[in-house]
Amino acid sequence: MIGLASLPQWIGENPTWIAAGAIVFLGLCVYGFKDLIHFSPKRIWAISGVCFAESIRRRVLWIIPLAIIGVTIVAQLQHPADEQDAVRETTKFCLFATGLVVTVTAIILACTNLPKEIDNRVIYTIVTKPTTRLEIVLGKIVGFARVSATILLIMGVFTFGYMQVRAWSLNAAIDQRLKDGSTDAATVAMLTHYKESGLLNARTYAHADSLQILSREPRPNDQVKWMFGGDGNFIVPFHVTDDDLIPPNDQSRTPGSAGLVIVAHLGFERGDWGPPAQSAAPEPALPETISAPHPPPPATKPAAAPPPAVPTVSFRILDENQDTLIDWQKMNGGKPIELTDSSGRALTMALIPKIDVESVTRSGLIYVEVHGNTPGVEYAVGPEPVRLAVPLLNDDPKAAPILDNRSVIKPIPDAAGTPTLPQIRTNMGLFGLQVRGGDQNTPIAIYQFRDVAPTPDSAGKIPFELRVGIERGVSGPARDATTLVRATVVNHGPSGDQRYDATVAPELNRTAFFTVPASAVAGGNFDVDVRCLTPGQFIGVADSSLNLVVSEHSFAINLAKSLSVLWLMSVLVVIISIFCSTFLSWPIAIVLTVLILLGHWGVTELGDSTAPGIGNLVATDMGLRDPSKMHVVSDSVEALAKMLNILTKVLPDITQFSALEDIEKGVSLPMSRLTDCLAVIGAFGVPLTVMAYVFLRNKEVAP
Repeated sequence: MIGLASLPQWIGENPTWIAAGAIVFLGLCVYGFKDLIHFSPKRIWAISGVCFAESIRRRVLWIIPLAIIGVTIVAQLQHPADEQDAVRETTKFCLFATGLVVTVTAIILACTNLPKEIDNRVIYTIVTKPTTRLEIVLGKIVGFARVSATILLIMGVFTFGYMQVRAWSLNAAIDQRLKDGSTDAATVAMLTHYKESGLLNARTYAHADSLQILSREPRPNDQVKWMFGGDGNFIVPFHVTDDDLIPPNDQSRTPGSAGLVIVAHLGFERGDWGPPAQSAAPEPALPETISAPHPPPPATKPAAAPPPAVPTVSFRILDENQDTLIDWQKMNGGKPIELTDSSGRALTMALIPKIDVESVTRSGLIYVEVHGNTPGVEYAVGPEPVRLAVPLLNDDPKAAPILDNRSVIKPIPDAAGTPTLPQIRTNMGLFGLQVRGGDQNTPIAIYQFRDVAPTPDSAGKIPFELRVGIERGVSGPARDATTLVRATVVNHGPSGDQRYDATVAPELNRTAFFTVPASAVAGGNFDVDVRCLTPGQFIGVADSSLNLVVSEHSFAINLAKSLSVLWLMSVLVVIISIFCSTFLSWPIAIVLTVLILLGHWGVTELGDSTAPGIGNLVATDMGLRDPSKMHVVSDSVEALAKMLNILTKVLPDITQFSALEDIEKGVSLPMSRLTDCLAVIGAFGVPLTVMAYVFLRNKEVAP
């Protein structure tokens, strides 16, 4: 017998396409071969024309004015943050209403058409003609797709015209605000940018390859990065399996029986510690009226400086979502670990005596987080600062060189085969990773761009967009001070680093804009260093906080691509609806169509609730004590979760038809979005069309 391992690799990587191809081949080339050879596009178009005309007679287009009125009212009642936000919110309202109208119309028309034709015997006049059941199914799909295209065309023309009028009125408001002169400097800069670049735009952005928050700006060839103690930490990813956790000398081969050891190489440097030295107060002199010898004034002695703090670190194990699996209190006796070797050559180890193997190996991906505890200390982080090791059973992991006779787990390698570099971060605040403000000794958020080729704007500049959160002090001058951020573009060219500074005053929930000369990004390899200059404040940053504008595109073309995505989604909806209506009554067909459309999305939203091990968690949460009852509940929940995961792989992924998020943000939809939509229709819609034909052919619809 041929095993599964001997099958070609492409079979295991493309099971959906193989199943779809098998259904199409068996349904058309084997079962429906006679109908296939009599296939006529003219008859399909004629049937589609009948469906289109009938839908128009049912006055389905009357829903369009209602949608337009609703969009207009909602757009006027919104409370946008600024003019750009008003345009984008209005665009979202228009497209949401368009998608809702098209989807609901397609479901109702397609689900009710065939059952009603069977009930009132209209289909008798069709099947008695030289028309195959395949042509009937395809004709109805094409007909309702034409109805959807008509609705989209009307709503698209309205959206484009309404957005032009909306942008014109908002531009007039911007001109008036600039003439008044009552706005602050930051708002003036933002409004000027809106006026110059326009409110209706579609841009292609480049995002940074990585974000590191360091205490020192690195040089291009630096292997060691530095982070501040107190608010600095870094994470390193690992892939761990059950076999990795088996001690080398454990004959029972029990994963996790000896625990786990975190092994780190970390250096450090101390900063300026303690307050400045103060002179001791002199003894009070005797009054001159008292006859007594006056001793010489005592020599002042400087106050003893406090001893330097011992640098310490703490470790945590995080899951794939970077939630805590093992806290620092469960390792090293619940105490922070002291660093004694500033060079980082000495090993720093933390023993985890007991681990939950199932939680660590559930997804295979975990993170080791290292937190620098001591303020005033800079920690040196090398390219591979952390490893995991499995100690020998019944042995002290510190009794012998841990990396010589223990099983070592290295970090996940990157595409080049080298271990993934650590991601250096700071504490998480309200709006992302906190970057402390000040004029010196403050963290630097470094965005690394590699291999990008932006197109300069009409002024020969390269635009950037910065959106950060702001956390101000609870009292004092820092609360009311204007937040200033300096962005420095550092180009690592062959002739040395070239630096270009830009200072902006960002506001909460608003995007700040700045430009640099095209020479600042020449070569496509550069870093952008972001600092907060205002003492007593923090800015919150994330990977998406800084965006590089690569190119500008037409809003009309971007709108057309969004409408194309919605039309492809309507085609999928029509196919599912007609499939359900071939063997169900129209009310049940509508319900089943909605379930099929939302099934994949719903199971995906459940997340960890369908992951392996959820059965034991549910049984424990129910407070069951009887082992037999726990076993029944656990197995039932696990079986249900497994069935849902299988359904997820079968049902279509409607998230591929997302047409609102990008255009709402002013992002140009990539052509890959359309190809992804076509792939869903090809893998799910085409075989479902064939199955609808097979069901209809085996259904008695005429005497």
